[in-house]
Amino acid sequence: MMDDVSGLPEFWKEFSSLGQEVDYFVTARLFDGTPAVWPQELNYIKWRHLVATELDVDPMAVQLVGSARLGYSMNPYKNFRKFHEGSDLDIAVISPELFDKAWGELREIIEDELFAQKKNYLRKLVFEECIALDLVLPRLSFGEHWSRSRDLFIQDIGGAFRSCEINYRLYRNHRSLRNYQVKSVRIARDRAIEEGVHHG
Repeated sequence: MMDDVSGLPEFWKEFSSLGQEVDYFVTARLFDGTPAVWPQELNYIKWRHLVATELDVDPMAVQLVGSARLGYSMNPYKNFRKFHEGSDLDIAVISPELFDKAWGELREIIEDELFAQKKNYLRKLVFEECIALDLVLPRLSFGEHWSRSRDLFIQDIGGAFRSCEINYRLYRNHRSLRNYQVKSVRIARDRAIEEGVHHG
């Protein structure tokens, strides 16, 4: 039984309106247009440009993903719940150079006792050409700068997002970001069919 804050029915409606094509859904809903929860008075492209400038990457390499983008989570462990004030803002950064740099540093960091429990998780993500920086950011050479930048990004978005945390995910290239998202959409599609949401 799903609780009433699940975004799965909403996902299925949007997914169906886009022809139930996984890859096209990723293009249309995750990589194009303005995020679902975005404040109207703020230009999303300008904000992405600010983020990119601050992080020293190309603006085309910055995407807001996750529940802030869609209005609901694609994570089955979060029961696809709708975006709420305690939700995180997930910023995907695509940079082969930074990915390689972080990967090199991560190989040293991962041996630390502190990450003993998370070793497999971190390895799995690296294998998928994605590094979740929430765990390791403080230990990376660019970590302090990126951590400080988070406050600036939140400030710019305004009051509704004050309590949101920003998480960075670093992807090796656009293909790895797309593959990661495609996998999530497939899981959501299968779950919607399993739970009979698609009959709604």
